Amino acid sequence: MSVIGYIAIGVISLLLLEIFFSYRMNFKTYTLSDSLVNLSCGMLERLFYVFMSVLYLFAFQFIADNIALWHIPVNAWTWVAALFAADLIAYWFHRLSHEINVLWAAHIVHHQSEELNITTVFRVSFFAVIFRFFFFMWMPVFGFDPMQAVACTIIIGLFQFVTHSRLVGKLGPLEWFFTTPSHHRVHHARNDKYIDRNYSHIFIIWDRIFGTFTEEKEEPDYGITSGFESVNPYRAQFSYWKDLFVRASRTKSWKNRFKLFFGKPTWTPEDSPFIPPEFSKDEKGERKQFRFIIKPELAAYVLLTVMSTFAAFLTVILIKANMQDYNLKDLIFNKEIVVLVIVVLFSLFAHTRMMENPQKGFWLELFRIALLSVSFMFLYKDAEFAQWLFPAILAFSLGVIIWLVRLNSLKEQMSYQE
Repeated sequence: MSVIGYIAIGVISLLLLEIFFSYRMNFKTYTLSDSLVNLSCGMLERLFYVFMSVLYLFAFQFIADNIALWHIPVNAWTWVAALFAADLIAYWFHRLSHEINVLWAAHIVHHQSEELNITTVFRVSFFAVIFRFFFFMWMPVFGFDPMQAVACTIIIGLFQFVTHSRLVGKLGPLEWFFTTPSHHRVHHARNDKYIDRNYSHIFIIWDRIFGTFTEEKEEPDYGITSGFESVNPYRAQFSYWKDLFVRASRTKSWKNRFKLFFGKPTWTPEDSPFIPPEFSKDEKGERKQFRFIIKPELAAYVLLTVMSTFAAFLTVILIKANMQDYNLKDLIFNKEIVVLVIVVLFSLFAHTRMMENPQKGFWLELFRIALLSVSFMFLYKDAEFAQWLFPAILAFSLGVIIWLVRLNSLKEQMSYQE
């Protein structure tokens, strides 16, 4: 619990500092819609990990007890070795996620945003949780303690909050050994000279050793070459999978279908061309950056309601953190977890509809408010804090409904693509 709290405080502090300095430096680093899609993708991935983490630990422990080639003791030196080993594995997982289509289908989510900021770290696919296991399982195979292996993956994940920034320039001698924001900006580029470079997570030495390092000469353009213009986190998760299956259905060769999924993303069968790109152009025919703008009143409403969804998400995380000696069955049949997961999954869809068009999303949002309110009342009707929780929920719900009715009555366009 305390570790989760410290991590949360650290991440929020970094986020607020970056927002402050981006506006101070007149950098257009953040748009609300993009940040909310990033955070929504992060919630989807973390909810999936709530359940998958149990299988991870069980599988890692089984490998350590029955398959491990030898057993490495846990001490200061092996912690250093474990971190280097995990970072090397992360390099190859990352690199192959750009070189094998089925892995790219999961990893592409992280590259869809045409912004680059701390919230981009959260923009990941829950499919990556599955694929990640088949790479990091080799740590217990080669003798590293299972908890040590898991801890190193967490350290690598946390380090990404340092590298996803447009505000930090080059860092002198650190550039030779560590992955810096400058290095990682290159990785997120869609410019030809920068594409598929700088895969390292913590130690940039892997790119230097394996020949995939490129220095940042000027700030790149971010995003994917084919473009992605949507504020729907579910579409973000599944759009490339749909692309793959559509192209696979069009080709007549089973060999081509296999190669389509396990070959390079740059290849497609002759009888099944690439799906047309998804980006807008200006009057000169040049690609425009995708920016989905939400007007202030709708932005305030969506931000407030997303915070209520985040509260439900955070409750799931805290419930799991407080559980002891649990297994996957305990999670699946935990009433609180199941109800709150359903609330979050539906809410993320409803938020998207509200961002796109309050009139079209009105009834969906009304149902979301009712679902959230009833769920908390049902789950915590016998709790000690129920006497003040219920009035608070009713007051919040009533206020949100009144605000929602007002937004629905407005005829002006509340959001648009810039």
